[in-house]
Order: sequence, then structure tokens, then C-alpha cells
Amino acid sequence: MQYDVGTIVGTGNIRECSSKSVPLPQLGYGSRPVRVCNGCFEVAYLVTYAIDDDHGLSTQIHGARGLLELIERDNEKDIHNIIAYGGIDALIWLCRTSSSIQLHHLTTTILAILAEKESVRPVIITKWALPPLLHLVEHYIYYDTKDTKKHHSSSPSSVHSATGYQENEAQEHNMDEENTIIQQQEVVLEIVINCAHVLYQLARAGILSQTNIVDDGIFFTLLTLAAYEPTTAPTSIQQDSQSEASSSASHHHQQRQDQAAGEDEEISPALQLKERGQIIQSLAAKAISAISGQVTHQPAIIELVRGSDKFASLIQSTNDDVRKYFAKSIAYLSLRNDKYKPALLAGDVARALVSVIALLPQQDDTKQRKEDLSYYLSRSVDGKDDMKEYISMNPSAVSHICCALANFATNQESQSKLMSQPRLLKYICNVPSTFPEHAEVHRHVARCLANFALYEENNGLMLAYTTNMDLKDNAYDVLPTLLAMGQNDTVTADIQRHIVRAIDNLSAFVSDEREDKPNWDGIFSDAYTFILRVLVDSKDADTLKRARSIKEKASRAGITGEQQQQSSDSTSSTTNKPATAAATTTTTVTDGGNTSTTGKSKKSKKKKGKQDGHQNNHAASSKQGVE
Repeated sequence: MQYDVGTIVGTGNIRECSSKSVPLPQLGYGSRPVRVCNGCFEVAYLVTYAIDDDHGLSTQIHGARGLLELIERDNEKDIHNIIAYGGIDALIWLCRTSSSIQLHHLTTTILAILAEKESVRPVIITKWALPPLLHLVEHYIYYDTKDTKKHHSSSPSSVHSATGYQENEAQEHNMDEENTIIQQQEVVLEIVINCAHVLYQLARAGILSQTNIVDDGIFFTLLTLAAYEPTTAPTSIQQDSQSEASSSASHHHQQRQDQAAGEDEEISPALQLKERGQIIQSLAAKAISAISGQVTHQPAIIELVRGSDKFASLIQSTNDDVRKYFAKSIAYLSLRNDKYKPALLAGDVARALVSVIALLPQQDDTKQRKEDLSYYLSRSVDGKDDMKEYISMNPSAVSHICCALANFATNQESQSKLMSQPRLLKYICNVPSTFPEHAEVHRHVARCLANFALYEENNGLMLAYTTNMDLKDNAYDVLPTLLAMGQNDTVTADIQRHIVRAIDNLSAFVSDEREDKPNWDGIFSDAYTFILRVLVDSKDADTLKRARSIKEKASRAGITGEQQQQSSDSTSSTTNKPATAAATTTTTVTDGGNTSTTGKSKKSKKKKGKQDGHQNNHAASSKQGVE
């Protein structure tokens, strides 16, 4: 019986059937040639050649290269036919069984292109493509690196020839050999890039199962790739320099010239290898971020990284993309999983998170700051050059860090660990002045300070009135920063809501009835002026509710209606009159790169009488609705 494959998976039109036949073992027809339709013949022919290991490697490469050219046309019908004629199966089979670096390069390139097609992604998973791809990554990262180093260490160039002619001939041979090795390294890195790209596309699509992520080892592979740095073994010219002392003076001079020329030629390949390594790191970091954003996978991921400092080291990567996407991953993982937050913050993760904002530019360059930077980078820092590659001026990365800090601040244990980091509050308050125009950064800073303000133990630190000498170095008045953000041109209703929430939480623990606390109006008079304006301008119900709560506290603290009017008049006058050095109603506070404008504190008579429990009740209710 003559099979017409066109009636099965081809065009379905019997009139277009070709008289040509091709074996289709991948579809279960064995080695017997089967007639296929005109529209499908090219695909069937190429797939058959790709898996034909009986006629040698060149035949398989011809088939794989033809499939790549076909896919690069970006024709949906061709792609459909490739899947229908077992093309995906053939590619996976080649990844699994072939030892040819050329075939691995071609097949992974095809899979990387196909992974960008939404309709093909599920097929890649259901055809079991992931285990072979993960194996290729492991092979080319671990084994080929060792083989390359071994090859270099046994290079004949390490032994000088008897004559200059023989030595020059040997050097030319070795330089050609080294160029070949560098080219092979580039191909190897492209294979790893292709595999990482497939994993990223599947992660971004959200179709990886927990079995794929955990049991198949995708997550650990991605962690490895995010930290992967290609290493180039010493060249023969560099090895020869170690034995130059035994050469004659004239030959020594000539060899140095040859070495200098060789080093100039090596700059470009070395940079190319580094760039490919950074692409691999970035793809892996993006994939981990995409996986971390899926709520169903978050508990399993947190368990995987528990007790490991992988996240900590990657947050401090010199690759800005890696810093950004791992900060985003931490922000995702810390958003809802309250019981997992201490585990997620274990090890050096707290230090790594704060290091990103601690490294931002500061106006002061004191001995204390150098000590802080040495602590956060876990090594001695002498100058700006020592930390240049670790500084991230990417507002997205900083925004994700501040988001993560705000998330951790809703858990008692994790917020306590963060507050123990040297000068955390000062570094948080420096962020808005570093990014004055980025509303999203301001929103997370305001949210972060509002959440830290929920805890009475932080009140003295955040308002800088603590008398505990052990904690005094970490104290920093956050009110000027909150008010400066509230007066910024980029302020939004959401930012304003968090600012008012922060002031409300902070003011809940300050009472004129307690001798260990300062006067309420002595601390919050400037903030009160801001709150009066919010009560007039805001339309947000939650913001207005909290602003009224602050106004009630002001009334209990003895701020009268007359004083309220004076505060309003003072605010109005500052908008119409320029500030002078002799007399002004505003004070500019500059500390550590944080510049803000606040009003003068007005002292009022301490109110006597028992204060009700509104503040504490409000603080308790606030903890139920942390953001």
C-alpha cells in the first residue's frame, strides 16, 4: 500500500501529491520511503537528513542547517510542518545523542528561535526537550572548560625549541591553535546562550511546572548561569613569558614585541567572551525573576535557597541586569510569604539588599562611610574605584530593593534584622534625593518607612531621639525625607498616602504623658503643617482618615486652633516670600546627600491629664493592614 502523508499531516490535498518519496522513521514508517505532498517535502527531507546518522555527520549538519534556514523565514506553515514531521523530536534527539559541537550549535539555535513562538513552547516541554538542554548546559560549562584548560596546560609552546626558526614556527602553530580554541569557546557560549534563552522564554510564558523547576533542576541551573563567568586559559605567548630569562638578549627583545602584538589581538576576543558571559547571566536572572513572580512556585523556591547565600552574592553582582532582576525576585518572594520572610533574609541577604542603596552617592566621604562600605561589600574599601563596578544607578534595581525592604518590614523578625544593618535609615533616606524624579522609587521608600514605623522599638531611631548609645549610630530622623517627598513635584496620591501613613504610625508612639518620650509638638509641628494641607487637597479616603487621626493627636498634644492657623499662615508665607539667611520660616536640612525643606519646631505647653489609648489602638490596627 502506498502511503500519502499529505492526507495525514500535510496539505490534505491529494492533487498536490508529489511523486517524490522520503523515509519518515520519526513518524513510525520505518526505513521505507513514503510519498509526501509538495508543500511538505522540503521539511520531511531535511528532518530525515538531520537524524540520518548512517551517512555521516555532514549529512546531519546539512539537514539541521536546512531546518535553521527554513525557520529563519518565519513562515507559520513551515513551522507547523516542522512540528508535524517530527522536527522537534529530531532536534531533541540530536541534543541527546550527538557529540558534535556543530550539531549542538545548530539544534539549540533552532530551539531558541522556536521558543519565541507561543504555539511551540508547550511542544518543547511535552517533547521532553528540557533534560537534554540542561545536560548540554552542564556539559559545556563544566567539562569543556576543564578540557580547554587541560589543553592549554599541555601546549607545546611551553617548551622552547632549540633554534629561533623552530621556535617561531611553533609559536605560529600555537597561535593558530589558540585562535581555533577561542572560536570554539565562542560557539560553546552561544550554545549555552541558546539553552538559557529557551529556559527564559518558557519561564516568561509561565508554563514551567514545579516539577520542571525543582525536580528537573531548572532553578539550580539558572542560579549557576546567573553567576557564570567564562574563563580564558593562558595563551602560549603568556606562558612563554615565564621563561624569557633563559633566552638571549636580542631574542628576548623580539619576543616581547611579538607578545605585545599578540596581546593587542587578544583584546577583542576576550571582550567578546565577556559579553557572551554577561548575556548568559542576564537571561538566567530574567528567567529566575519570571519564575519567582508566580505565587504557586514561591514556597518551593524559598525552600531551595534556604541556608544558601546564592541570592546574596547575585544581588551584589557586577552585572547590572543580574542585580536588577535578583532584586526583583527578592521583592516578589517577600511580598506575601510572611512566615518565610526570616528564612529568605537569612545569611547575608539582609546585608546584600542594603548594600545596593548604601553604595549610592553620598555627599559625605567620612571614615565611618568607608567602614560601612567595607562591611557591606565584605572587603576593604579605600576609594571610589574599589566599589565602582558594584554601584547601581539603575532606578529599577533600586526601586526593587526598596520594595523588598518594605515587604520585609511587615515581619517582626525580618525587620529587626534589617534595622540592625549599619545606618540603614540614613541610606534609605538618601535614595529619594539620588532619584528625585522617579515616583516609583519614592513610593517604595515611603512605604518602607511607613512599615518600619509600625514598631515602637524603631520610633526613637526613626525620629532620632533615642538615648541608647548602642543604637545611636543607626538613628536618623526620617521626617525631613517624608516631607520632602510630599512636597516633590512628582508626588502622587499613592506616595502621599504612604507618607501620611508613616507620619501616623510614627506619631502613635510619641506621647506627652511619657517622660521617656519628647513632646509631640516638638517633633511633629512641621509634619502637622503638611497634614493640614493634605486635609484640604487630598481626595483619598484612607489618606484623609489617617490625616484626621494625626490632627486629633495634635489636639491632644495641646496644639490649639490659633496655633493651627499660625502654622497654615506660616506655610502660606513660605510659598510667597523668598527665604533669607536672617529670617525664614523654613530650614534646609542637608545630611549625607539628603536635602529637604522643613518648618521650624514650635514648642507648646505640655498638656496634662490622662491620654486615651487611641494611639496604641491605632498602631495595632495598622499592623493588620500593612502594605
